[in-house]
Amino acid sequence: MENVKFELIEVITHCCDVKTFRFALPKEIPYQAGQYLILTLNINGKDAPKAFSISSSPTEKGYIEFTKKLTGSEFSNSLNNLNPGDACAIRFPMGRFTFQGEYGKIAFLSGGIGITPIRSICKYATDAKLSTDIVVLYSSRTPEYLIFRNDFTVMERENKNLRVVYTLTQCNEKVSGCRMGAIDAQVIKEEVPDYLDRKFFICGPPGMVEAMKTTLLGKLSIPQENIITEDFTGY
Repeated sequence: MENVKFELIEVITHCCDVKTFRFALPKEIPYQAGQYLILTLNINGKDAPKAFSISSSPTEKGYIEFTKKLTGSEFSNSLNNLNPGDACAIRFPMGRFTFQGEYGKIAFLSGGIGITPIRSICKYATDAKLSTDIVVLYSSRTPEYLIFRNDFTVMERENKNLRVVYTLTQCNEKVSGCRMGAIDAQVIKEEVPDYLDRKFFICGPPGMVEAMKTTLLGKLSIPQENIITEDFTGY
């Protein structure tokens, strides 16, 4: 679709530099869980487009949202200066990092803000009452950066087929409900023992995505066709 102006209705702060930007949808625009949008801001008289995975689910009506780690860049600063009531040019939907119930068993490997499309997919699977068995391995530096942890806790209560495992890479003390260290082959073997039976979705910073893909292919012998990836970069 072409760029359409959507009104910003709410900004949700998750931690100091991660925020969700929620826009009103005056009419229903169909999209699939896991897809992305392109937001265009006018910065110093020039259009500046950037792609963001949609963190809301198609089952959440009346709005669409994305979540970003604010990096201090010119784009991030312009985004952070928006206020409810402002209108922004948005184009969507796009992308193939999607899930609508095609597979019986899936697993997600996620790092940092790469959790955003996974939140969308898991919320969709929960609301649609899909029978798919889902395991999420979600790695973060510290507990405060486990974005959407409260949402996932609620989803796990509602969806007996969903299990979320958290790992922390830069935390010096034990945190309830979290493993210490990064996601690696041993963690996958322990938390997803039937890994050969699953489709794997990987989403996060490019280095993390490449490392996870190498681990799945080389150490766990997951076929290439069972791996779906999405890279996240920030500016």
